[in-house]
Amino acid sequence: MRLDKYLQHKYPEYSRTDLQKIIAEGKVLQNGKVLQKNFQVGIAPCGNPHAEIEILQMPEKKESLLEPENIPLNIVFEDEHLVIINKPRNMVMHPGNGISKGTLAAGLLWHFKTLSKINGPLRPGILHRLDKDTPGLLVVAKTDFAHKELTRQLEERTLERTYRAVIWGILRDREGTISAPIERDQKNRLKMAVQANGKTAVTNYKTLETFSIASLVEFKLDTGRTHQIRVHARYLGNPVIGDPVYDGREESAKRIAPIYRSVVENLLEIAPAQLLQSCRIKFKHPKTKKTMEFKIEDDEPLSKALDLLRQNTGDTASLQLFPPPQIFANPDDIVQVEEYEEEEFVSRPTRAERYAATKIKRALKKELRARSLVPAQ
Repeated sequence: MRLDKYLQHKYPEYSRTDLQKIIAEGKVLQNGKVLQKNFQVGIAPCGNPHAEIEILQMPEKKESLLEPENIPLNIVFEDEHLVIINKPRNMVMHPGNGISKGTLAAGLLWHFKTLSKINGPLRPGILHRLDKDTPGLLVVAKTDFAHKELTRQLEERTLERTYRAVIWGILRDREGTISAPIERDQKNRLKMAVQANGKTAVTNYKTLETFSIASLVEFKLDTGRTHQIRVHARYLGNPVIGDPVYDGREESAKRIAPIYRSVVENLLEIAPAQLLQSCRIKFKHPKTKKTMEFKIEDDEPLSKALDLLRQNTGDTASLQLFPPPQIFANPDDIVQVEEYEEEEFVSRPTRAERYAATKIKRALKKELRARSLVPAQ
């Protein structure tokens, strides 16, 4: 088990972020050696796997500044263990980056007496996230037990999260898996990017409907990296329509044929941001072990965009707006050349070559005549 996960399991009252901070500060040791967060507990650097892990200073617990707020929430399901929420667009999950009011976390505190405390006081019950402008379903844990069990399902990829998105263009492969690591963009720290040294990120996709300039695609997450679907869609060369960060607006619109200009302009007016929605979630109930599945209809912007495309655009074979960056050697991108048998090439001798050959023949004939005139000994 990784060190940061081990410490969070041992000290659930602290968030993993706080524990990772003291690890980065060199305050966690074993046999006097500073450990990193990816250190595997049970494998000691100095040859003693049973050596105790020493913590020089535990994280300082900051008082929560999060106050409950009477924010209307769309509660799809609730019992004593968990809650299923349909989060609206333009709602931030929890305080951060200068945002302290109007968050889902504050609304959860108002509506529910008990929530899991595993992720700290600023993220009550929250075990996975949706971007501010991505609406849809998410599960909230009321108890620490439910939180741990649902987190285990997330890690084992048995908690299924399905999204629908309208992307620019048409994918070359209508169905497949994107396995491309994601890390923070070195040029713009507000963005994420596919990078060879990034964290593993796996997204499964399936095209549901195609139009002349766009596609409706279903995405299923195996991992949960920041902006994962949006980054992977841009990596394939087909950004999510309306995405203000990953080339989903004017950068893509100008690449569409002028005949569709009015449709493109209307699409961008409909899309407040990325046309992406968490539409389905499936998992086993942490207590009863019963399989639970929840689905919702497309929200208004997504539904309007699809109506517009169905009425004004037809189908086509393929339309990729951006070539993917050549970070990895992709066998699918290697052109296979068919083998063929070359015909034998017969060259014609030049005049000089023919003249030289004639001289050689004459010399040989002359030598043979001379030998025939010499009497045998």
